Amino acid sequence: MPNSTVDELVEECLVGSQAAWNELVRRYAPLVWAIARSHRLSRTDCEDVSQATWMQVVKHLTKLRSPDRFAEWLAVAAKRESLKHLPRVARHVPSGDSTAFDRLDESAPDPEAAAVGRDRDTLVLRALQDLPARDQALLGLLMCDPPRSYDEISAELGIPRGSIGPFRARSLVRLERRLRELGDDTLD
Repeated sequence: MPNSTVDELVEECLVGSQAAWNELVRRYAPLVWAIARSHRLSRTDCEDVSQATWMQVVKHLTKLRSPDRFAEWLAVAAKRESLKHLPRVARHVPSGDSTAFDRLDESAPDPEAAAVGRDRDTLVLRALQDLPARDQALLGLLMCDPPRSYDEISAELGIPRGSIGPFRARSLVRLERRLRELGDDTLD
């Protein structure tokens, strides 16, 4: 199964192959995770989004018209599930002993630096979400922890191994261009 194409894996999944499902999840779970994390969700919330995304895949895989575009389709599903999850996260209000908030952590960045960092993160995430799905998928896989090898990325996205570097460079140029369009002045 590791050498199977995405088309083959999807076909096998449609006939009930557990091994094919396992391989699809192994290949694409980091992409789903990266998209959920890009929405600033906690680890637990990312796990919920991941589970919900894969449930949507199970329910709607028969509707996939182009199995070769599975990564893009999955990225859209993960983004939708992340956006659905955001209002649920906003409803949770911490309670309990407030003394933990009374002491200033000396190692923590000052509030201004933290605010600037959050603004920058928000801007980068917005620019990333404006990129084509294939760029998002590639950059998401490149940013996984632990990092994915070019061989794994090649198999998952159907991009020749030797094309990943140039495709990555073009994706980063598009990301930088979008950041400039959004008014990021830290690039100069």
